[in-house]
Parts: sequence; C-alpha cells; structure tokens
Amino acid sequence: MKKNIFLTIIDTIFFALIIIIAFVNYNAHTTSQLSVSFDGTYIIVSTLFVIIASYLFGLFSGFMYSVVLGGRYKDQIEFYARKNEKLSQQNEIDTDDKEVLQRKIATLEIALDNALKNKQ
Repeated sequence: MKKNIFLTIIDTIFFALIIIIAFVNYNAHTTSQLSVSFDGTYIIVSTLFVIIASYLFGLFSGFMYSVVLGGRYKDQIEFYARKNEKLSQQNEIDTDDKEVLQRKIATLEIALDNALKNKQ
C-alpha cells in the first residue's frame, strides 16, 4: 500500500513538472515540427501539445497494460493468496501441536521423576 502511495506521489510530481515545463515553453513560443506526409510538408505544433499528448498517451498505455496484466494474472494471484492462507493456518496448527506435545513431554518427565522417587 505504501508503495502505491509513493508511486502516485512521484507520478503527480512528474506530471506537475511536465505541465510547468510545457507552459514555460508555450510562453516562450517554442514549437515542434511534426511531419505529416511523405512529400515534405510539415505541420507546426506547439511543444505544449506534444508534451501533454505524449504524457497522456503514456499514462493511458500504462493503465491499459496494468489492466491487461491484472486480468491475466488475477487467477494466479488468488490461487497464491489461498495457498498462503492455508500454509499460515497449517503453520498455526503445527505450532499448537508442538506446544501440546511439549507440555505432554514435560508432564511425563515429572511423572517419571515422581515414580522414580516413590520407588526408592
């Protein structure tokens, strides 16, 4: 959970930096040229549009990629979560059994000591 919050904060900081840089470049009237056709004609597009469009494309692509991977591995994640739960329950049962056996052994040792004292 902390990792998700950290990544969200970092993403927000990067987005704010991109917007600030884009607006500074827009106010400086810098432009980027993008080729539209093969005959050499160019469309002049502002840097603000290029930066924001590429950032939003990357953000959307990352989101869709995580949705696809999340759906693909959802069954495996649930399987391993159930397996982990069963192992932790089995570990608790084993620990309880071990404690019961240790108490029984201690009781038998005391009974043996008492029997040996009474025999003498």
